[in-house]
Amino acid sequence: MDTEQTTHDELMGRDYTTVLYRQEHTRDAVYINEVIDGENVWKYAVHRSGRDGDLGTAADLEAAKEIAFAFMDNSVGSV
Repeated sequence: MDTEQTTHDELMGRDYTTVLYRQEHTRDAVYINEVIDGENVWKYAVHRSGRDGDLGTAADLEAAKEIAFAFMDNSVGSV
């Protein structure tokens, strides 16, 4: 199951994208959210549900999705 949602923030004058991937065979979920780093650059944070869930950051949405899919593919193999 996957959900991708883009919302517009009038105050900031930009769109924000959030992605959720949930694996059907487990309760694991992978989230992609836009974040701003210490250098004032927008990036995509990828994290999974649970403790120590940080999977990394990416400069663009497609790269963030690749990180998410790599994690999900690895977790499928370990079930």
